[in-house]
Amino acid sequence: MVCDGTDGRGEKSSVATLVTVAPVRTISGQQGVAIQLIDQSPIAFDDVIFRDLTAAFATQVDLQVISGSGTSGQILGILQTPNIGSVAATSVDIKGVYSAVANAVQLVHTTSFLPPDVVVMHPRRWGWLQSLLDAQQRPLFLPIANNPMNAGGIVTDVASQQVVGNMLGLPVVTDPNLPTNLGGGTEDPILVLRASDIVLWEGGIRARVLPETKGQNLTVILQVYGYLAFSAARYPQSVVQITGLTAPTF
Repeated sequence: MVCDGTDGRGEKSSVATLVTVAPVRTISGQQGVAIQLIDQSPIAFDDVIFRDLTAAFATQVDLQVISGSGTSGQILGILQTPNIGSVAATSVDIKGVYSAVANAVQLVHTTSFLPPDVVVMHPRRWGWLQSLLDAQQRPLFLPIANNPMNAGGIVTDVASQQVVGNMLGLPVVTDPNLPTNLGGGTEDPILVLRASDIVLWEGGIRARVLPETKGQNLTVILQVYGYLAFSAARYPQSVVQITGLTAPTF
């Protein structure tokens, strides 16, 4: 595909690159259940198993979106995508972390020509930020109900997988599936990104019951599976990973 002029993101370009790194992958899970349990349980026990399998399916999707290797049937996750941005924290105290996040924000601005829209971190990092006090023993990250002034960040919710507050004007999302063993083995990354530049296609989760597979053992296989494709490679400059952090202490 060839085009001339400005590409709408502030960049002068004559050629648009075709992204071909988003193959369709399959995620599946299953559990063997004794027929006796299904026949004699006073509750619809298969519903319980299918709920657990669906939750495990969602966890695997999230893990692969973050860290998928792109091989062995996995999608290529954000952290494995070539050419994403990187900012090294100059220190592991609040000054180093805060400055690194601010640096990452401006890096997305200046390289993708559009603003980031979210900061993603592990819950332990967010918990550490909430534990910090200034020289007068006042917390730096305060609940929004306190109507804080001059706070380092705002706490809006107590959760582990959704928007929990904001920092530098951006919503903060915590995700416990972010790795905590990078770098020297204790590093957890912070991601500053423009999520709208990342694409995830998911088909509906399908469920099926296989009574014959282990029929000789009076066992029924309950299975879920689904298809997905993902790419952060359209605009890798829209993602900046903050590195150099170590396990926080409380």
